[in-house]
Amino acid sequence: MVEVSVRLEAAKVRERLRERITETGRDLCARLKVASVEEAEAILAVVDAGELDRDLAALELHLEECDRDAAEAHAERREAEKALAAIGGDDRAAHLEERRRTILIDIEEKAISYLRLRAGILSTEMALRLYRERHRSAMMQRASAAFNRISGGEYADLSTQSENGREFLIANAASGASKVADDLSKGTRFQLYLALRMAGYHEIAATRESLPFIADDIMETFDDGRAEHAFGLMADMAQVGQVIYLTHHEHLCDIATRACSGVTLHRI
Repeated sequence: MVEVSVRLEAAKVRERLRERITETGRDLCARLKVASVEEAEAILAVVDAGELDRDLAALELHLEECDRDAAEAHAERREAEKALAAIGGDDRAAHLEERRRTILIDIEEKAISYLRLRAGILSTEMALRLYRERHRSAMMQRASAAFNRISGGEYADLSTQSENGREFLIANAASGASKVADDLSKGTRFQLYLALRMAGYHEIAATRESLPFIADDIMETFDDGRAEHAFGLMADMAQVGQVIYLTHHEHLCDIATRACSGVTLHRI
Protein backbone atom coordinates (compact mmCIF):
# COMPACT_ATOMS: atom_id res chain seq x y z
CA MET A 1 0.00 0.00 0.00
CA VAL A 2 2.86 2.38 0.74
CA GLU A 3 4.31 1.81 -2.73
CA VAL A 4 0.88 2.40 -4.34
CA SER A 5 0.49 5.63 -2.35
CA VAL A 6 3.94 6.80 -3.42
CA ARG A 7 3.25 6.01 -7.06
CA LEU A 8 -0.15 7.76 -6.96
CA GLU A 9 1.46 10.83 -5.42
CA ALA A 10 4.19 10.72 -8.09
CA ALA A 11 1.49 10.51 -10.78
CA LYS A 12 -0.26 13.56 -9.30
CA VAL A 13 3.03 15.48 -9.21
CA ARG A 14 3.74 14.51 -12.82
CA GLU A 15 0.26 15.68 -13.90
CA ARG A 16 0.69 19.00 -12.08
CA LEU A 17 4.06 19.49 -13.74
CA ARG A 18 2.55 18.74 -17.15
CA GLU A 19 -0.22 21.27 -16.52
CA ARG A 20 2.34 23.83 -15.37
CA ILE A 21 4.46 23.23 -18.48
CA THR A 22 1.41 23.64 -20.72
CA GLU A 23 0.27 26.79 -18.91
CA THR A 24 3.76 28.28 -18.98
CA GLY A 25 4.01 27.51 -22.71
CA ARG A 26 0.72 29.29 -23.44
CA ASP A 27 1.75 32.27 -21.32
CA LEU A 28 5.12 32.43 -23.06
CA CYS A 29 3.51 32.29 -26.54
CA ALA A 30 0.98 34.99 -25.57
CA ARG A 31 3.60 37.35 -24.18
CA LEU A 32 5.97 36.91 -27.13
CA LYS A 33 3.07 36.85 -29.65
CA VAL A 34 4.12 33.62 -31.36
CA ALA A 35 2.20 30.50 -32.31
CA SER A 36 4.36 27.84 -30.66
CA VAL A 37 6.74 27.27 -27.74
CA GLU A 38 9.48 26.36 -30.22
CA GLU A 39 9.25 29.84 -31.77
CA ALA A 40 9.33 31.43 -28.32
CA GLU A 41 12.43 29.42 -27.32
CA ALA A 42 14.11 30.42 -30.58
CA ILE A 43 13.53 34.09 -29.68
CA LEU A 44 14.79 33.63 -26.11
CA ALA A 45 17.85 31.69 -27.28
CA VAL A 46 19.39 34.87 -28.70
CA VAL A 47 18.50 37.02 -25.68
CA ASP A 48 21.49 38.49 -23.87
CA ALA A 49 20.73 38.29 -20.15
CA GLY A 50 23.42 40.83 -19.33
CA GLU A 51 21.97 43.39 -21.73
CA LEU A 52 18.48 42.80 -20.29
CA ASP A 53 19.82 43.41 -16.77
CA ARG A 54 21.39 46.68 -17.89
CA ASP A 55 18.20 47.78 -19.66
CA LEU A 56 16.17 46.89 -16.56
CA ALA A 57 18.47 48.93 -14.31
CA ALA A 58 18.22 51.93 -16.68
CA LEU A 59 14.43 51.67 -16.86
CA GLU A 60 14.12 51.43 -13.07
CA LEU A 61 16.30 54.54 -12.67
CA HIS A 62 14.14 56.42 -15.19
CA LEU A 63 11.01 55.19 -13.39
CA GLU A 64 12.27 56.64 -10.10
CA GLU A 65 12.83 60.00 -11.82
CA CYS A 66 9.29 59.89 -13.23
CA ASP A 67 7.92 59.12 -9.75
CA ARG A 68 9.67 62.20 -8.35
CA ASP A 69 8.49 64.39 -11.23
CA ALA A 70 4.91 63.16 -10.83
CA ALA A 71 4.98 63.84 -7.07
CA GLU A 72 6.30 67.36 -7.66
CA ALA A 73 3.64 68.00 -10.31
CA HIS A 74 0.86 66.85 -7.96
CA ALA A 75 2.24 69.11 -5.23
CA GLU A 76 2.26 72.08 -7.62
CA ARG A 77 -1.32 71.31 -8.61
CA ARG A 78 -2.47 71.27 -4.99
CA GLU A 79 -0.73 74.59 -4.32
CA ALA A 80 -2.33 76.10 -7.43
CA GLU A 81 -5.79 74.91 -6.39
CA LYS A 82 -5.31 76.40 -2.91
CA ALA A 83 -4.21 79.71 -4.41
CA LEU A 84 -7.16 79.70 -6.81
CA ALA A 85 -9.62 79.16 -3.98
CA ALA A 86 -8.09 82.03 -1.98
CA ILE A 87 -8.33 84.78 -4.61
CA GLY A 88 -11.17 86.91 -5.87
CA GLY A 89 -12.53 87.46 -9.43
CA ASP A 90 -9.64 89.36 -11.06
CA ASP A 91 -7.39 88.10 -13.86
CA ARG A 92 -5.25 86.18 -11.42
CA ALA A 93 -7.89 83.47 -11.58
CA ALA A 94 -7.44 83.15 -15.32
CA HIS A 95 -3.67 82.90 -14.95
CA LEU A 96 -4.01 80.29 -12.27
CA GLU A 97 -6.51 78.33 -14.36
CA GLU A 98 -4.09 78.39 -17.29
CA ARG A 99 -1.31 77.20 -15.05
CA ARG A 100 -3.56 74.46 -13.66
CA ARG A 101 -4.35 73.22 -17.16
CA THR A 102 -0.67 73.28 -18.08
CA ILE A 103 0.18 71.25 -14.99
CA LEU A 104 -2.61 68.75 -15.77
CA ILE A 105 -1.29 68.28 -19.31
CA ASP A 106 2.23 67.80 -17.90
CA ILE A 107 0.90 65.25 -15.39
CA GLU A 108 -0.91 63.38 -18.17
CA GLU A 109 2.22 63.23 -20.35
CA LYS A 110 4.37 62.03 -17.45
CA ALA A 111 1.72 59.50 -16.41
CA ILE A 112 1.74 58.04 -19.94
CA SER A 113 5.54 57.96 -19.88
CA TYR A 114 5.41 56.25 -16.47
CA LEU A 115 3.01 53.58 -17.71
CA ARG A 116 5.16 52.92 -20.77
CA LEU A 117 8.25 52.56 -18.60
CA ARG A 118 6.39 50.32 -16.18
CA ALA A 119 5.20 48.10 -19.02
CA GLY A 120 8.78 47.94 -20.34
CA ILE A 121 10.12 46.93 -16.92
CA LEU A 122 7.47 44.23 -16.53
CA SER A 123 8.25 42.85 -20.00
CA THR A 124 11.99 42.87 -19.27
CA GLU A 125 11.48 41.13 -15.91
CA MET A 126 9.33 38.49 -17.60
CA ALA A 127 11.95 37.91 -20.32
CA LEU A 128 14.68 37.61 -17.67
CA ARG A 129 12.58 35.18 -15.61
CA LEU A 130 11.85 33.01 -18.64
CA TYR A 131 15.52 33.11 -19.70
CA ARG A 132 16.66 32.06 -16.22
CA GLU A 133 13.96 29.40 -15.92
CA ARG A 134 14.97 27.93 -19.29
CA HIS A 135 18.67 27.73 -18.40
CA ARG A 136 18.07 26.73 -14.79
CA SER A 137 15.80 23.91 -15.95
CA ALA A 138 18.59 22.39 -18.06
CA MET A 139 21.11 22.73 -15.24
CA MET A 140 18.62 21.30 -12.71
CA GLN A 141 18.14 18.23 -14.91
CA ARG A 142 21.92 17.71 -15.11
CA ALA A 143 22.31 18.20 -11.35
CA SER A 144 19.41 15.81 -10.64
CA ALA A 145 20.94 13.11 -12.84
CA ALA A 146 24.38 13.56 -11.24
CA PHE A 147 22.97 13.52 -7.68
CA ASN A 148 20.92 10.42 -8.48
CA ARG A 149 24.03 8.65 -9.75
CA ILE A 150 26.31 9.73 -6.91
CA SER A 151 23.74 8.67 -4.29
CA GLY A 152 23.39 5.29 -5.96
CA GLY A 153 19.74 5.97 -6.76
CA GLU A 154 18.78 6.89 -3.18
CA TYR A 155 17.72 10.36 -4.38
CA ALA A 156 15.58 10.52 -7.51
CA ASP A 157 15.88 14.19 -8.43
CA LEU A 158 16.04 17.81 -7.27
CA SER A 159 13.37 20.50 -7.27
CA THR A 160 12.83 24.00 -5.91
CA GLN A 161 10.17 25.50 -3.67
CA SER A 162 9.39 29.19 -3.12
CA GLU A 163 8.30 30.47 0.27
CA ASN A 164 8.08 34.06 1.56
CA GLY A 165 10.08 35.39 -1.36
CA ARG A 166 12.87 32.81 -0.89
CA GLU A 167 13.60 29.75 -2.99
CA PHE A 168 14.72 26.48 -1.41
CA LEU A 169 16.47 23.51 -3.06
CA ILE A 170 14.68 20.22 -2.34
CA ALA A 171 16.22 16.73 -2.56
CA ASN A 172 13.56 14.16 -3.47
CA ALA A 173 14.32 10.62 -2.29
CA ALA A 174 13.42 7.59 -4.39
CA SER A 175 11.16 6.48 -1.53
CA GLY A 176 8.95 9.53 -2.06
CA ALA A 177 10.21 11.57 0.90
CA SER A 178 11.86 14.96 0.40
CA LYS A 179 14.26 17.17 2.35
CA VAL A 180 15.41 20.76 2.14
CA ALA A 181 19.09 20.83 1.18
CA ASP A 182 20.04 22.39 4.54
CA ASP A 183 18.46 19.43 6.37
CA LEU A 184 20.59 16.80 4.59
CA SER A 185 23.49 15.13 6.38
CA LYS A 186 26.95 16.62 5.91
CA GLY A 187 28.06 13.86 3.54
CA THR A 188 24.89 14.09 1.43
CA ARG A 189 25.20 17.89 1.26
CA PHE A 190 28.74 17.46 -0.08
CA GLN A 191 27.40 15.03 -2.70
CA LEU A 192 24.69 17.53 -3.67
CA TYR A 193 27.27 20.32 -3.88
CA LEU A 194 29.45 18.18 -6.16
CA ALA A 195 26.44 17.35 -8.38
CA LEU A 196 25.62 21.07 -8.74
CA ARG A 197 29.24 21.88 -9.58
CA MET A 198 29.31 19.16 -12.21
CA ALA A 199 26.05 20.42 -13.75
CA GLY A 200 27.42 23.97 -13.82
CA TYR A 201 30.62 22.77 -15.45
CA HIS A 202 28.72 21.02 -18.26
CA GLU A 203 26.47 24.07 -18.72
CA ILE A 204 29.47 26.38 -19.15
CA ALA A 205 31.42 23.91 -21.30
CA ALA A 206 28.47 23.68 -23.69
CA THR A 207 28.69 27.38 -24.62
CA ARG A 208 32.33 28.37 -24.18
CA GLU A 209 35.85 27.03 -23.78
CA SER A 210 36.02 24.69 -20.82
CA LEU A 211 38.45 25.38 -17.96
CA PRO A 212 40.00 22.70 -15.71
CA PHE A 213 37.66 21.31 -13.04
CA ILE A 214 39.54 21.11 -9.73
CA ALA A 215 38.22 19.44 -6.55
CA ASP A 216 40.14 19.21 -3.28
CA ASP A 217 39.26 16.09 -1.25
CA ILE A 218 35.51 16.69 -1.24
CA MET A 219 34.90 12.93 -1.08
CA GLU A 220 36.35 12.38 2.37
CA THR A 221 32.80 11.94 3.74
CA PHE A 222 31.69 9.64 0.86
CA ASP A 223 31.46 5.88 1.27
CA ASP A 224 33.34 3.82 -1.34
CA GLY A 225 30.26 3.23 -3.49
CA ARG A 226 29.36 6.90 -3.79
CA ALA A 227 32.98 7.85 -4.33
CA GLU A 228 33.14 5.40 -7.25
CA HIS A 229 29.96 6.87 -8.75
CA ALA A 230 31.42 10.37 -8.39
CA PHE A 231 34.67 9.37 -10.09
CA GLY A 232 32.60 7.83 -12.91
CA LEU A 233 30.92 11.20 -13.45
CA MET A 234 34.32 12.90 -13.43
CA ALA A 235 35.42 10.48 -16.14
CA ASP A 236 32.46 11.72 -18.22
CA MET A 237 33.51 15.33 -17.54
CA ALA A 238 37.02 14.51 -18.73
CA GLN A 239 35.57 14.00 -22.21
CA VAL A 240 35.01 17.79 -22.50
CA GLY A 241 37.77 19.20 -20.28
CA GLN A 242 40.52 18.49 -17.78
CA VAL A 243 39.49 17.16 -14.37
CA ILE A 244 41.88 17.35 -11.40
CA TYR A 245 41.13 15.73 -8.03
CA LEU A 246 43.42 16.33 -5.05
CA THR A 247 43.46 13.86 -2.15
CA HIS A 248 45.61 12.45 0.61
CA HIS A 249 43.45 9.30 0.95
CA GLU A 250 45.18 6.32 -0.64
CA HIS A 251 42.00 4.26 -1.00
CA LEU A 252 40.48 6.97 -3.24
CA CYS A 253 43.33 6.44 -5.69
CA ASP A 254 42.34 2.78 -5.98
CA ILE A 255 38.68 3.71 -6.49
CA ALA A 256 39.57 6.33 -9.11
CA THR A 257 41.69 3.80 -11.01
CA ARG A 258 38.81 1.35 -10.98
CA ALA A 259 36.15 3.91 -12.02
CA CYS A 260 38.18 5.86 -14.61
CA SER A 261 40.04 3.77 -17.15
CA GLY A 262 42.16 6.70 -18.38
CA VAL A 263 43.04 8.22 -15.01
CA THR A 264 46.60 9.45 -14.40
CA LEU A 265 47.93 9.48 -10.82
CA HIS A 266 50.51 12.07 -9.76
CA ARG A 267 52.03 11.51 -6.34
CA ILE A 268 53.49 14.63 -4.78
